[in-house]
Amino acid sequence: MCSWCWGFANVIKELLENYEAKLDFEILLGGLRPTDTVKVDEEMKKFLLHHWTEVNKKTGQKFDHTILDQLGWVYNTEPACRAVATARELIGSQKAIHFFNHLQKAYYAKGNLITIDDAIKEQATEFGFETEVFMKEFTSDEAKQKIITEFQTVKQIGVQGFPTLLLIHGDSASLIATGYSDYEKTSNRINTFLNQ
Repeated sequence: MCSWCWGFANVIKELLENYEAKLDFEILLGGLRPTDTVKVDEEMKKFLLHHWTEVNKKTGQKFDHTILDQLGWVYNTEPACRAVATARELIGSQKAIHFFNHLQKAYYAKGNLITIDDAIKEQATEFGFETEVFMKEFTSDEAKQKIITEFQTVKQIGVQGFPTLLLIHGDSASLIATGYSDYEKTSNRINTFLNQ
């Protein structure tokens, strides 16, 4: 539910297409706003609308703003993050990136709330997961604890903004992008590190 991550989605798609044979892609979830306390009111609506407009101008990504007319819903990113982590457990990290994009598109381009279990269930089923299997994993206490641990791990790695793209080789991590970066700039940085 990070708008700049949605803005970065087409760059990630292109990176997957062009580097899948050279690199293993893994998605780690940072949480962004993993609480059940922030409600979307008029002030939050203005804040989100401003960011969504900026992302659209910079990246061309489509946003459906009608979701912001539904005031009172809780802006909690934990369920969507846990859903992607569940997908990663069930189908592997590289394929889970496609589910991540599916959830982004459902939220940003189609105006679907992805902050509650029923919405996650609907999106998982639409994506092609066997509903009972997905929901059993997604709602488990273990999944809830694992995602909290993952949020902490991402902080410990030193990630301070989203999206962040790291190239990890052995014990070293090289920063490729923090925040939005276009494909050319991103691929040039990857190539620099690959050719060292």
